[in-house]
Amino acid sequence: MGKKNGREYHSKTSFFLAFAGFCILVIIGVTIFYSGRQLHLASLWRKHTYEVLTEVQKTKANLEESKVTLSAMFIDPKISQEPFNNAQLALQRNLDTLSKLASDNPTQAGRIQRLKSLIATKSAIWQRFAAELQHNGKILTDEKYRSLLTSAETSEIHRLISDIETDEQTLLTQRSGKLESQFINTCILVSLGIGVSFLLFFLSTRLLSNQIRMRESIEAELEVARTKALEASNMKSVFLANMSHEIRTPLNGIIGMLKLFEQTPLNSRQQDYFETIKTSSNALLSLINEILDLSKIESGKLQLEETNFELSSLVRSAVSIVEYSARMKNLEIKIEIDPTVPEFLTGDPLRLRQVLLNLINNAIKFSEQGIIKVRITPKGPDAEGSMHLLFEVIDQGVGFDDDTRKKLFKSFTQGDSSTTRKYGGTGLGLAISKQIVEMMRGKIDVDSVKGIGSRFYFDVNLGVPSTDATISRMANLKPTSMIRGHILIAEDNLINQKVVSEMLATMGCTSRTAENGNAAIAALLSEKFDLVLMDAQMPVLDGYEATRRIRKGQAGDDNRAIPILATTANAIKGDIEQCLESGMNDYISKPISYNDLMFKINKWIIQGQHAANPQSLSLLNTEEKRNGHTLLKEVVDIFNQDSPAHIAQMREALSKGDFALLPKLAHNLKSSAAVLGALRLKEIAERIEKIDLASTNIQQMTLLVDSLENELILVQEYLGKHVRAQYPPEQNL
Repeated sequence: MGKKNGREYHSKTSFFLAFAGFCILVIIGVTIFYSGRQLHLASLWRKHTYEVLTEVQKTKANLEESKVTLSAMFIDPKISQEPFNNAQLALQRNLDTLSKLASDNPTQAGRIQRLKSLIATKSAIWQRFAAELQHNGKILTDEKYRSLLTSAETSEIHRLISDIETDEQTLLTQRSGKLESQFINTCILVSLGIGVSFLLFFLSTRLLSNQIRMRESIEAELEVARTKALEASNMKSVFLANMSHEIRTPLNGIIGMLKLFEQTPLNSRQQDYFETIKTSSNALLSLINEILDLSKIESGKLQLEETNFELSSLVRSAVSIVEYSARMKNLEIKIEIDPTVPEFLTGDPLRLRQVLLNLINNAIKFSEQGIIKVRITPKGPDAEGSMHLLFEVIDQGVGFDDDTRKKLFKSFTQGDSSTTRKYGGTGLGLAISKQIVEMMRGKIDVDSVKGIGSRFYFDVNLGVPSTDATISRMANLKPTSMIRGHILIAEDNLINQKVVSEMLATMGCTSRTAENGNAAIAALLSEKFDLVLMDAQMPVLDGYEATRRIRKGQAGDDNRAIPILATTANAIKGDIEQCLESGMNDYISKPISYNDLMFKINKWIIQGQHAANPQSLSLLNTEEKRNGHTLLKEVVDIFNQDSPAHIAQMREALSKGDFALLPKLAHNLKSSAAVLGALRLKEIAERIEKIDLASTNIQQMTLLVDSLENELILVQEYLGKHVRAQYPPEQNL
C-alpha cells in the first residue's frame, strides 16, 4: 500500500507541477506577447519617423537636382531636358510619399500641403523656363536667372522643410526613448519565460522523442516515394530517347531527300509544294527538339559547347532558315550588326542560333506587316576579357500587355488560349531560350505594346578567340565544293542509307553501306575506306561496340585510326561523351544536315587519316635537319613520358572528386598533342579543359578521361612506328 500511495503521490505531484508550470508559462507568454507587441509598435513608429526624414532628405536632394540640371541647361541650352524632367518627377513622388507618411500628424500634413503648393508653383515656372531654353536659348541675364532660383518662394520652401525636419527629430527622440523602455521590459519577461521553459524541459523530452519517431517514419515513406519518382523519371527518359530515335529516323529521310530534291529542276508549282513540305518538316523537327531540349534541361544534361565561330554568318544562317516564311507574309528581315562587334567569337554557336531563331520565328508568327529588325550591339568587354553583346529582335506585330508578358518565359505557356488556336506552338521555345541564355551568363526579356509591336532582347558573354584559332564558319557550304573520298555508311535503315549515300554523291564521294556493326567490320577488312559514318543504334552489333572493336584492330591495323563519325537520332543518351569513349572522332545528329555532314567529312578526311598528322611530324623533321639533333625522337620521348602521367593524375583527381584539377592537366596534354598533330587527342583534351564543371557529373568526366586514354594509346603506337622508321636501331643514340 505504501508503494502504491507513493506512486499516486508522485503522480499527483508531477501532474500538479506540470499544470502549474503550464499556467505560469501561459501567463508569462501572454505578458511577453503584449510587451513584444508594444515593442513592435514602438519600433514601427520609430521606423516611420526615419522614413519621413529620409523622404525629406530626398525632397531636398531632388529640389537641388532640379536647380542644378536647370542651371546646366541655362549654361548650355543644347543639353537634353530629360535630367531636369526626371528630377521634377522624382520630386513629385517624394512629395506624394511625404503626404501619405504624414497623414497621421495634422501639423506636419499642413506644412507638407503648403510645401507641395509652393514647389508646384516654382516647378511650373522652372519648367516653362526650361522649355524656353530648349527652343529659344538664353532669354534671361545671369542676374535675373539667379533671382529666378533664389526668390522668396524658395526661401519659404527651405523654411518649411527645416520645420518638418525639426518636428520629426523631436518625435524620433521621444519614440527612441519609448522603444528602449519597451525593450528592457521585454528582456525581463523573456528571462522569466526562459526560466519556466527549463522547468518544463523534462516534459518536452518525451514529446520530442515521439516526434523523432514520427519523423523517422515519414522519412522512410519519403525515401520510398523518392525511389518511385526516380524510377518514373528514368522511364520518362527512356521513353523520350526511344521517341527521339523512332521519330528522327524517318524524319531524317524526309529532310534529307528534300535537300537532294531541292537541287533538281522544279517548276513554280512544284517549288511551292516543295517549300510547303520543307516548312512542315522543319516545324516538326523544331517541335521534337523543343520537347527533348526541355527534358535535357530538367535532367541537367543540356551542356554548352565552346568553339570559335563567325557571328555574321551565324546570324545570316538563322535568317535564311525563316526567310521563306517571312516572304510568304510580305515581311522584311533586316540585320544590323554594330561595326565594333568582333567578327569572330567563342561560345556555343548552335545554341546561340537556336535562341535567335526562336525569337525571329516568334516575330514572324505574330506579325502581319512591316520590318523585323535583328540588331546586335556591344555592351562592352567584361573583366575576364570576354565580349558582352546585346541581341535584339524588334517587330511591328500584335504585341501584348503586361499580364501576358509575365507568362511568356514559363514552360507550356502562351499569351492566352486564343494564341495557341490562332498561331500554334507548344509554348516551350521562350522557356528553353531563357534557360540557354542564363547558362551563357545572360538575361532575356521583352518590351511590348499591344497593337504596336514587341522588342525581345537578351545579352550574353562570349569569348574573343586568338588570331591563330581555327574558325568554324557557319555560312552555307555550296554543293559545288567537292570532296574526294570513299565512305563506309554503317546504317540499318534503308531510307537513311539512301539519303546519306545520295548526299555523299553530290559532294563527290563514293560510298558503300553496311547494315550493322559486324558488317561494317567485314567491309573494312575487305575494302579501303577513308571514313566511316557509324549509326549508334543498330541490330546485331551497335555502333559503339563496333567502334571499340575497330580501335582494337579487329578491322585491321590500318583502320585503327580511321575517322569514325557517329550518326545518332538519340538526343538524350547518344551524347558526345559516349561517342568519344567508344573511340569515335565526332558525331552528327539526325536528321542529318547537308552542310553539317559536308563540313565534318571534309574536316576529318583531311586531318583524321592518322592518329597524328604526318605534316606536323614532317615539320619536326625539317627543324631537326636544320639544328642537327634528334628533335623528333626527343619530343616523342617527352610526350610518351608526360602524357601517361597526366592521365594517371586525372584518374587520381577523379577518385578524390577534385574536378578543378582536370582542366589544367588537359591543357598541358592538349598543347603536346597539338605539336604532334594528334587532332582527336587534342580535341578531347580541349573538351575536358573547357567543360562546365558545375553541370558535369563524375560519369561524364570518367567517359572523357577513358576516351582520352584510349586515343593516347593509338597516338603512342603510331608515333612509335614513325620513330622506328625514322631512326633504325643502328642509328638510335
